[in-house]
Amino acid sequence: MQGIPASHAEALSGMPSTLAQRLPPAQRPHKKTGTEHGRARVTTEMLWAWQRLGKQAIVKVGGLDGLAKQYRVAPAALKTYLRADGTLTKHAEDRLNPPGKEITLEMVRAWQRLGKQGIVKAGGLDGVARQYGVASGALKIYLRADGTLKKRAEDRLNPPGREITLEMLRAWQHLGKQAIVKAGGPDGLAKQYEVSSAALRAYLRADGTLTKRAEDRLNPPGKEVSLEMVRAWQRLGKQGIDKTGGLDGVATQYRVTSGALKHYLRADGTLTKHAEDRLNPPDKEVTLEMVREWQRLGKLGINEAGGLGGVARQYGVAFTRLRNYLHADGTLTKRAEDRLRNDGAM
Repeated sequence: MQGIPASHAEALSGMPSTLAQRLPPAQRPHKKTGTEHGRARVTTEMLWAWQRLGKQAIVKVGGLDGLAKQYRVAPAALKTYLRADGTLTKHAEDRLNPPGKEITLEMVRAWQRLGKQGIVKAGGLDGVARQYGVASGALKIYLRADGTLKKRAEDRLNPPGREITLEMLRAWQHLGKQAIVKAGGPDGLAKQYEVSSAALRAYLRADGTLTKRAEDRLNPPGKEVSLEMVRAWQRLGKQGIDKTGGLDGVATQYRVTSGALKHYLRADGTLTKHAEDRLNPPDKEVTLEMVREWQRLGKLGINEAGGLGGVARQYGVAFTRLRNYLHADGTLTKRAEDRLRNDGAM
């Protein structure tokens, strides 16, 4: 049967199918369908049918390869549209729901009300996409399978164009975690104030505390920390700080930024080195007379003065300089001992 003349091709086409199938592949007549190797094109009708199959039906026909034979399409072409678990690929979804259809604000609002149960009832996110005639991939940019909206959807519902005002920040400052949870979390609160979720999160944390950005807006950094403030903060103590609402509360009260205040004051009520140096400018030198007096203080005298910080303030020297000469237990440092020895006082 090798080398059959081309003139006999017409006669072969009239042969019984069983005989034609016995011919080698190269000599079998092909039905001209306009597709490669006589295989059919994947049509939209096929996609609708495959969509309803499910995994069990695919397994029953011999998997994806068996299904491809049944529909006379190339296995590779079929696998571009259908997975072995019965779900359609994005390519298939986009053919059934052409991406040309825009997602409207009304759709997003409707999806917001669906909830997980509504999505499951519609046949998952793919079912919702078919119902609204939009591409699955496009819908999934806006909606999650658990019924919650994504950031893009939130921003469309609450356009970021609406500015967050100082009044909002003041209101959010007093909310606390419980009120935020009650409002539906930061996203729920964003909806309530008609601002974008992303914008709200730049100012407010889920635990009810304001971010540094919010603090700086409430207490513009332009306001300088004055020496009077530092002296007032020195008298607060831990109890006073806690009563005001922590360091952030003190910053709000004095209308300075939290970051600036924390440069001067610790949560336990003690001043930082920077604060100590502002109260006791470092330009004042430690004299020999000072060292002699500190030698006689002892621990009790230091405690009565308010610790080393109190002694530094009393003598008008920098806290760090005083510590070069005196320990908190009242003993002198090696540097102080050396100064006294060189002067012949020891």
